[in-house]
Amino acid sequence: MPSLRPSSASTGRLRRMVTAPQRHPQLWLALICLIALAAYLVTSIVKFNRLRDGMDITIFDQAIRSFAQGHAGYTTLKAPGMPIFGDHFHPIILTMVPLYWLWDDPRMLLITQGICIAWAGWLLGRLAIRRLGPGTGLLIAAGFLCGIGTQYAIIFDFHELVLATPLMAMALASFIEARWTACWVWSASLMVAKEDMCFLVGGIALAMLVRRHWVRGLSLGIFAVAWTAIAVFVVVPAFNPDHVYPYLHAVGAVAVAGVQTSAHGAWFGPLKTLGSAAILLSGTAFVALRSPLIWAFVAPFLTRAVSKNPQHWTTGFHYNLLPMLVACYAFVEAWPRLVDAAGRTLPGRRGTLRRWWRAVALPMVGIVALASIPLGPLWHEWTIGRCRDECRVFPAALAQLPAGSRVATDVYLTSHVAAHADVSQWRPPDYLDDRGQPVTPDWLLLDRETISYQNKDSHWVDQFLADPVVRGTRYEVVWQRDPMVILRPAHS
Repeated sequence: MPSLRPSSASTGRLRRMVTAPQRHPQLWLALICLIALAAYLVTSIVKFNRLRDGMDITIFDQAIRSFAQGHAGYTTLKAPGMPIFGDHFHPIILTMVPLYWLWDDPRMLLITQGICIAWAGWLLGRLAIRRLGPGTGLLIAAGFLCGIGTQYAIIFDFHELVLATPLMAMALASFIEARWTACWVWSASLMVAKEDMCFLVGGIALAMLVRRHWVRGLSLGIFAVAWTAIAVFVVVPAFNPDHVYPYLHAVGAVAVAGVQTSAHGAWFGPLKTLGSAAILLSGTAFVALRSPLIWAFVAPFLTRAVSKNPQHWTTGFHYNLLPMLVACYAFVEAWPRLVDAAGRTLPGRRGTLRRWWRAVALPMVGIVALASIPLGPLWHEWTIGRCRDECRVFPAALAQLPAGSRVATDVYLTSHVAAHADVSQWRPPDYLDDRGQPVTPDWLLLDRETISYQNKDSHWVDQFLADPVVRGTRYEVVWQRDPMVILRPAHS
C-alpha cells in the first residue's frame, strides 16, 4: 500500500519555498517592487489611453514641455500666459525636463510616477529587512506598495508630490538610523516639492525635538516656515500675472475650480479626516503611533482637517501617498520597541494589551494590505474604466484641429490635446479660466458622454449644444461623430 505521507522531495521543495524569503530577502524585495511597478504602469497608461486622466497631468505636461522648449513653464490650462510657478512653487518638476527631451509625452509623467513609488518601496523594504528581519521587512514594504494611500495616488493621474517619495524615504531612513545631518538635509530638500510641505517637514522637525536634537529640529522647522513664507509672499506673486498667491485667502473656502464649498457642519471635515487617518494607520496595525515620526503624519492631517475642500478629508486622490510612507517608516522605527516591551513580563492589563498587540499586528498589516488591492488601481480601471466610444472617435476628432490653435475641450481630453494645441478647459457654468478670465477658443471639442461636472445627471454638454452661445458669441458645429462634437465661433 503506497504511503500517504509526502515524499522527502516534496517536503524539501515546500520547505525551500517557505524559507526562500528568509534566505534571499533582497531578491524577493526586488521582485515585489517590480511587480508593483508593472501594475502601476499598466494601470496608469491604460487609464490614460482610455481618456480618463484629468487636469493635473495636463497642467504639468504643459509646463514641463514649456520648460523643455526653453520657456517659462507656461500652462494654458490654468490661464493663457500663466507660468506654473505663479500657481505653486514646486521646482522639483524641473527634474522632469531632461526626460521630456527624450520623450515629449504625458505618459513620461506616469512612468516616472510609478518608478518613484516603487523606488520608495525598495528603500523602505531594504531598511525594514535590516531592522526587523526578512519576513516583517517584506511585509511592511508590501503594505506600503499595496496600501490605500499608494493605490489612490496611482488612480489619480499625476501630481508633483510623487516625485518627493524617494526624498521622503531617505529622510525618514536617516532619522531611524540616527544620521541626523543627513536627515536634516533630506528633510529640507522636501521643500522643493511644494510650498505647503512645511507641515510635513515641520512634523519631522518635531520628531527631532522629541529625540532632543534641539538645534537641528528648531533649525529645520525655521527653514521650512521661512521657505514657505518666501514662496507664498515673494516667489509665486513674482510669477503670477496678478502678482498674488492664489490660495492665500482660501482658508474656509475651496480654491480648486469645480469643487464646491462644503455644506457640512464644522464637525464633519475633522471627523472624516480622522477616519481617513485611522484607515491609513490601520495598515501599520497602529504601531506607527508609538514612533515620534508620527508627528510627520499628524501635522499634514491637522491642516487638512480644517480645510473646506472635501477632497482633503478623504482617502482618495494623491493626498495620502506621503503620509502612508511616513506611517510605514514609523512602524519600522517603533516595532522593535513594541516587541521588546511585549516580550517583558508586565503585570496586569498593560502587559496583556502589549502581548495581544504584538500577536495581531503583523497579521493585521498583511490583511489590510491584501484588502487594499481590490480598492486599488487594477480593480478600478479594469472593471470600471472600460473604454467608451470616445476612444474610437477621438483620433479622428483631433485630426480636425489645426496644430498650434487655441482649443477648449473637456477636462478628460485636455492631456491628449496639449501637445497638439494650446488647450484650455471648457467647463460650466461660466467657462472661465483659473484667473477668472473668459476662455476664448478658436475651436471647441466636446464629448457628449463625459462624466465631468456631473454631466451624466446635469447633461450640461447637451444643454450647451442646444444653445451654444457664451457671452454673446455663438458657436456652430463644424464636425461631429457621436459622441464627439467640434464647434467654432460663428464669425470665424
